[in-house]
Amino acid sequence: MSGYLYRLSGRLPPGGAGYLHSLLLLSGKTESFVRPVRRPKMLQTVMIIPPGADLSAYIGGWERIMVLSFSMLQESTGGQHVPVCLEQPIEFSPVPGCSLMDIGMEISEKLDGDAPQRMKANILFQELLLALFEGSSGPNESAQERAIAQTVEYMHRNYHRSVSREQLAEVAGMSADYYSRLFKKKLGQTPVEFLTGIRLKHAKQALLSTKESFRAIAQSVGFADEFYFSRKFRTATGVSPSHYVRQVKAAQRIVSLQHHLTGHLLALGIEPYAALVNSYYPLRLKEARDIGHFRPDLDKLAAVEPDVIFTCEVYDEETQQKSRMFEHIAQTVTIPFFEDWRTQLRKVAVATGREGEAEDWLQHYELKAQQTRAALSPFTEGKSVLIVGVGNGRICLFGHRNVGAVLYGDLGLQAPDGLGDIGLYREIDYSEIYSYDPDILLLTSFRNDGSPLTKLAIREKIRQIESDPRWMAMKAVRSSKVYSLFEEQHLYTLYSAYSHNLLLDKLLELWRTELSK
Repeated sequence: MSGYLYRLSGRLPPGGAGYLHSLLLLSGKTESFVRPVRRPKMLQTVMIIPPGADLSAYIGGWERIMVLSFSMLQESTGGQHVPVCLEQPIEFSPVPGCSLMDIGMEISEKLDGDAPQRMKANILFQELLLALFEGSSGPNESAQERAIAQTVEYMHRNYHRSVSREQLAEVAGMSADYYSRLFKKKLGQTPVEFLTGIRLKHAKQALLSTKESFRAIAQSVGFADEFYFSRKFRTATGVSPSHYVRQVKAAQRIVSLQHHLTGHLLALGIEPYAALVNSYYPLRLKEARDIGHFRPDLDKLAAVEPDVIFTCEVYDEETQQKSRMFEHIAQTVTIPFFEDWRTQLRKVAVATGREGEAEDWLQHYELKAQQTRAALSPFTEGKSVLIVGVGNGRICLFGHRNVGAVLYGDLGLQAPDGLGDIGLYREIDYSEIYSYDPDILLLTSFRNDGSPLTKLAIREKIRQIESDPRWMAMKAVRSSKVYSLFEEQHLYTLYSAYSHNLLLDKLLELWRTELSK
């Protein structure tokens, strides 16, 4: 019979007392599925099937299937035992090195014997269940958590689309009613409430960082119309969307959790009430309160009682864990990290009610960049520039973001041949520098905290680079066109409106001698 495909289906017997369960043992090489789990199974499949469950399995002639029916009781008050009825199949991971089918066959054989044999069958069955539970990390729990997590991820990816409870249940592989109960038990909300929360979170960001209409925002995050959106928004926040926007724009205690956002705020004439403060980025803050050096301190952040927090979606692992608490402290405005710095500045301006100031600042900057480009052209025209970052034992090439956004972008300077399309930076071994032959070499900080130890390490690294025989062969070195921006750590390399404006001034100062020749 091998090679033939059979379909085994039907309803499992519910049992006279309504609590007869079944242990399914399926062994072979075929794929199978058991509703409502609906996931491919290979080799050994082991499940506890509740009373009345629908079972469908596809097996080939070389597979074996066994169903062991049993009662399941739970101790109650007064030493009584009551039936237990599961609502969902329990799936087990196969036990390594254990032939479950052989154990099941032995149990079946002993069940047909006399009383002592039937007792042994029960002992074997108990041992089988023990092996299954010990070999699985919470047999049903882990599978349920994975299923719920999959639907949460699905909501985050598809919140802007029409998403029904039935669709989510399908993703989880559960019935809609059971999925809803399990979801609320795990997360404290119904799936619809959770999805609405995701949509409102995205709507808040759009309200604070764009000039789109309420209708456009409502539709973009998955609400049917602006009226339903407005009702849900008021229910969740206690205020209308328009009142919410006015509140945030009138905020006085503005906190920045990223240095480049602090730079954008400074460009708009706003010194944040509190910010990260360290020697990496000497942003010349006068009165801003310190809420951490490299990562926000949650206690300090809460203590300053911010009205609004500016942050981005890119964090290190430690800050990522804290980020869930930011919105519990104050309204959080998330500015996309990988967007162009001009777009970032405009979004910060919308959230702070400084749109006019942002456009004025950008207009002034564009004019200044044109004037700087014209002023530098006698020195830079037709010449390539390589930007090298040097740190404590580390070295990198900067690309078209940060300091490169000004040199290669706004000033239109030429990158050396072979540099390629580097986004932010690319770490290298120092010897790679010699494979480029730029006309101008600009040395700047790379992860420079300004400490004496780091400054000493940078000097040692530069000494190593300059002592290499290949150094003197470089065009920029032979023509004395090597310049440095080390004195203020990362003030000029920060990807922000504030730093870019300062860099234009610094480059004019740096190359003034060349321009006077």
